[in-house]
Amino acid sequence: MRTGWRAFVLLAVSGSYPLTASGAEPVSEVRPQATAAPESATDARKSLAAAAKWLWTQQGADGGWHSGTYKVLESGQAMTPLVLEALSRVPGDIFAPTPEQRRRALDFIRKHVNAQGVIGLDDPELPEYPNYATALALKCLTRWGDTSDAASIAQMHDYLAAEQFCEARGFKPDHMAYGGWGFGGPLPLGGSPGHMDIAHTRHVLEGLRLSTPLPSREGPGEGRPSHPNNAHFQRSELFLKLLQRHPSETRPQPSDSGAARPADWRAPFDGGFYFSPIVLAANKGREATHQGQPYYRSYATATCEGVLALLAAGVNRDDERVQAAAKWLREHPRLDYPEGVPLNQPAPWRESIAFYHYSVRARAYTALQWPGQWRQEMAKLLVARQEPDGSFKNKVSHLMKEDDPLLATALAVAVLCE
Repeated sequence: MRTGWRAFVLLAVSGSYPLTASGAEPVSEVRPQATAAPESATDARKSLAAAAKWLWTQQGADGGWHSGTYKVLESGQAMTPLVLEALSRVPGDIFAPTPEQRRRALDFIRKHVNAQGVIGLDDPELPEYPNYATALALKCLTRWGDTSDAASIAQMHDYLAAEQFCEARGFKPDHMAYGGWGFGGPLPLGGSPGHMDIAHTRHVLEGLRLSTPLPSREGPGEGRPSHPNNAHFQRSELFLKLLQRHPSETRPQPSDSGAARPADWRAPFDGGFYFSPIVLAANKGREATHQGQPYYRSYATATCEGVLALLAAGVNRDDERVQAAAKWLREHPRLDYPEGVPLNQPAPWRESIAFYHYSVRARAYTALQWPGQWRQEMAKLLVARQEPDGSFKNKVSHLMKEDDPLLATALAVAVLCE
């Protein structure tokens, strides 16, 4: 079985990161020129309407969205759920597609979901982010589908639940991947989980919760309500504790060096999250040291993902883990770049995840009921980067595929909808 597909650069919105070429020169901090900053909410609405209109004009004859920038995203299996999930959030009084446009988009997803409830496996030799694509497609069908989609929704739900790294898949609680989710598809030989991270985990948790909502919890003292996904949610909390470096976490933290640490050593807890305990190059906060031992720093995009993942798992907003992450975000408030990513990296990672940072931060702020004028401030940053045709594009860096206008515009739409 071929596993070379796992070396492909990942989707920016998933928060996964490619390795860079060696010898890249450091870059100075790049800030967008605020030449078109909106003066009011009306300007932000106009920006959103223009971006949504542009995305709908890019819909293919088959109903899907197909990258013209990257071959790996050309089939539309991953791009279509990403774009449609963002468009499904646009208020109808700002921009509404025709019924035919919406039907064709949903039919594209329906056509590509296989008998096991998975989208992204049309080419068995080149899986296209099946867990990520399936989670987003599940959100689209639960929001915009109809009663005919009930069986597919159930299959997609069951597929994603079964993809969790746990005992049923040969992963015990002491494994660093335990409780999380990854790419999906066949696992590499040798018991490795392959690529897995906090962003894949968050999207799957949101899909599982949306397709079978949790009962409400009115107070922090209540026990976890009865729910068919309780075991999956509880296991995911163990994974998230590792990435938050929570004081109750006893598993050893990963390190580039792989050096053994003293048995009583614990990484410092600051409330923030890092990205992956398995794919160490994906951690754009890089390593710091504590008591002479290395650990992975918290940084903004991973911390926002952590907040959303905890809430999707059913953790209360006033839980100390969520509040600790919120405190980290208050202490690192910049919207123009993801704090925690070092300034002196040899490749422009901070600039390459600009739209991803806007998107995941906006969703985390909404979920946390964040006060202040952040929506207006974020809209200013976005509108300054909008093209005359309504699209967006990362002109600073291609490292995270944000130079693909379909991807960047979908992320911008998601921000403007919050």
